[in-house]
Amino acid sequence: MNSQERTIVGSLVVLMILLWLGFVWHRDPAFPGSFAGFVVGLTALVLMFIPLLYMIIKRNKALKKVVTKQIAMPTLLRIHIYAGVLGPILALIHSAHRFDSATGVSIIIFMMVVVISGFVGRYVLGLISSNVKEKKRQVTELQGSLSSAKQSLKDAVCDVRYSTFAQTSARHIPYIALSVPTSAQSKLFRQESKVLSIIDAISDVEYSILIHDTAKTWFARWLKFHIVISITLYGVLFFHIFSEVYFGLRWL
Repeated sequence: MNSQERTIVGSLVVLMILLWLGFVWHRDPAFPGSFAGFVVGLTALVLMFIPLLYMIIKRNKALKKVVTKQIAMPTLLRIHIYAGVLGPILALIHSAHRFDSATGVSIIIFMMVVVISGFVGRYVLGLISSNVKEKKRQVTELQGSLSSAKQSLKDAVCDVRYSTFAQTSARHIPYIALSVPTSAQSKLFRQESKVLSIIDAISDVEYSILIHDTAKTWFARWLKFHIVISITLYGVLFFHIFSEVYFGLRWL
């Protein structure tokens, strides 16, 4: 989900929440049973079942192979997302804030949870995946810098040893001199500090990747929760449709 799409879908989710809060100011018990209410409700129902088709296509390899010849999965996902938000918006309009039955209230509750959990799961998972890729790229770059810094450190150590050896040989002292030339010593300390700082940076980034992976695991579970709630919503919707047909459509 790119930033523009995320903004549009996020705005629709906010609109849905505002429509739900509209029951404080508005209620129309007659609208859901009217012809206009029936048309809005039927449209909402069709849109809300599109995400179910996406779930079936995604998990059925044979069906997925046939469908994706005509429509790519990313396109199907976009349809799934927009239909999954627009359907509940129309369903709230269909209800006209007539929350006086257990079935209607259950549908509204499950519908809100499904939409919000789907949006959060989709947005956060995408954000986490992007961050993990960026962190792994940083680790690769830092490891390359570490290799170069290690080589420079080895060169600095060799310079210090050579300078020390040259100094002790010139003075004919049979032990290693404790003093080394300032320039060689400074170079050694700088390279050592650089290696340690790169190691610290790699450690921090790898820890961040670990945190991101843990968060990704939890949000994968959140996605499973979203699917379970969606299936529950469809069960309640089937009961609502059956009861409406069984007891008769009031506008007929």
